[in-house]
Amino acid sequence: MFYIKWVLGRLLSPLPACLGLMLVAFIFLYLDDNQLGYGLLGLGFIFLYLLSLQPVAFALLSPLEFTYPVYSGEPIRFIHVLGSGHFEASSLPITSQLSYTSSIRVVEAVRIWHLNPNATLLLSGYTGINHIRSTAVMHQELALALGIPANNIQIFEKPRDTEEEVLTIKSIIGDESVAVVTTASHMLRTMAFYNKMELQVIPAPTMHLSRTQICGMHFSHLYPEESYLHMSATALHEWIGLLWMKLK
Repeated sequence: MFYIKWVLGRLLSPLPACLGLMLVAFIFLYLDDNQLGYGLLGLGFIFLYLLSLQPVAFALLSPLEFTYPVYSGEPIRFIHVLGSGHFEASSLPITSQLSYTSSIRVVEAVRIWHLNPNATLLLSGYTGINHIRSTAVMHQELALALGIPANNIQIFEKPRDTEEEVLTIKSIIGDESVAVVTTASHMLRTMAFYNKMELQVIPAPTMHLSRTQICGMHFSHLYPEESYLHMSATALHEWIGLLWMKLK
């Protein structure tokens, strides 16, 4: 099931989905079905263009990112950092081997730890495909480099997704309070898993992408950018994930 979700999540991402729609369009054009072919081709271009605009990207992303407030200093016993990928290259520093998302999450966790120096960091994340070290271990290396004592870190290398991560640490947390650190866009889905387990969780979203407020329309809002397409892809991934949770 995990790998099915992994494949579907990537196929339904805006760029491959739109390119796939265009490919189907060319097949119909080759078969002389011009009406359907040009219709699908136009839809592919329109969707790709719209999802590359700032207003559309922000409209999809903002409801996810600002459902929960940022961490504001509540006392906690544990800090759970969700995994978010890495690659391995011993010639590079740990900050270059972790994904941008992973690095931001660990830095936010370290910030929270300094406000709760007796708290324990719970770092989860599996090895992935064609890797030797797990994301959890890579997170640990960065946390240690940023001054977190080894005694205040526990790693969990088997969980492959958010649901498995929450299930894994449930027995560790018990009735204690935990701050969960993840990307702001992913917080709504993460909290759904935590609430299902009836854990005392305090959200600690980070890496907000839709940070600026759009005031009125401007000509620049009609200019597509790759960064906004990425933001739309991030948002759609989360909305599809939430839908999947309801259908299960």
